[in-house]
Amino acid sequence: MGELSERSVCLAVVLAFASGVLVGWQANRQRRRFLDWRRKRLHAKLIETQKKLDLS
Repeated sequence: MGELSERSVCLAVVLAFASGVLVGWQANRQRRRFLDWRRKRLHAKLIETQKKLDLS
C-alpha cells in the first residue's frame, strides 16, 4: 500500500464530515415534514370524529 499524504487524509476526513452533516440535515428535514403531515392528519381525524359525535 502506498503512502497516504496528510493532505489526502485531511480531505477525506473533511469530506466524510461534510457528507454526514448533509445527510443528517436532510434526514431531520424529512422527519419534520413527516411529523407535520402526521399532526395535520390526526387533527383532521379528530375534527371528523368530533363532528360525528356532535351529530349523534
